Order: sequence, then C-alpha cells, then structure tokens
Amino acid sequence: MWRKSDPEAVPAVLPLIIAEVISEEHIVLTVNGQRIPAAPTTRDELGRAIGELVTRLHSPTRVEVHELDGSVWADIITPVAVPGDAPIPPAAPGPVLVEFTSEGFVPGEDVAIALVLRHTSAGGNGTARALVDRAEKATVTGEVILLGRISGTLSIQRAD
Repeated sequence: MWRKSDPEAVPAVLPLIIAEVISEEHIVLTVNGQRIPAAPTTRDELGRAIGELVTRLHSPTRVEVHELDGSVWADIITPVAVPGDAPIPPAAPGPVLVEFTSEGFVPGEDVAIALVLRHTSAGGNGTARALVDRAEKATVTGEVILLGRISGTLSIQRAD
C-alpha cells in the first residue's frame, strides 16, 4: 500500500510535470495539465523550479521536457526525503478566477475593473476624499466596479 510518509513508495499514477520550450530561453511549466501561473521559466531556472514542484508534490514525479525541435526528454524525479519531524511545505495556492459580466458597454471599448477597498462619505459640499496606502494589497473582498471608458456604463457587483 502506498503512503505519502514512505519516500520509497511509488503511486499507481505519477504526477506529471511538462516543461514546454517555447523559445530558446523561455519554458512554460504545467503540472497535471494545469499551467503554472508564474511567468515562463528560463533554462537557468528550470532545475530549481522542477525541484520545488516535486518537493511540493511529495511524490515521485514524471518530468517531460518538450524541446523546440520536437524531441522529448523524460525522467522520473524522486523528492528529497524530508525528516519525519520536518513539516511538508504547503503547496502554493493556484489562481481562483471569478467572472463579472454586465451589459451596456460600447463594443470594443476599454472597461476599467476596480476592486473596492473601502467606502467613504461625501462632505457637505459634495466632494469626497480617499487615502490609499500604496503598500496595501488589493483583494477581491467586497465589491467590483466595471466602468466603460467611453459609454460611462457603471456596474457595481458583489464579489461573493
């Protein structure tokens, strides 16, 4: 029986990392068919990137390199044994896509997408002021605004 705690065990189906060479210096990585969202990897970074992925998978992993000339190089990489007391590093969270749609925009116009960080109130003369910390990380936690730059169409939507 295969157990994750046994570094010598091999699962019935190996995880698959594909490194696809798209130019002389750029390589796109996929894990089990899911593209890694980071920018393309260079040849100099390939070994480190594959090593990190295999460590996260914590399993022997089939690695294929698809070269520009059509040749394919394959190997099975075994993760470095992690001592029993050491925690296994958590897998990096993948992207979570949320779709927002609205009508009333001019075909082809630029539509601004704004994440609402917080709200403020207008003063007695109708003006509003907002202070934003440039170091603040924007996250989809409340509302999203779609604003048509030509039509002026405005759509405010909850990000639930």
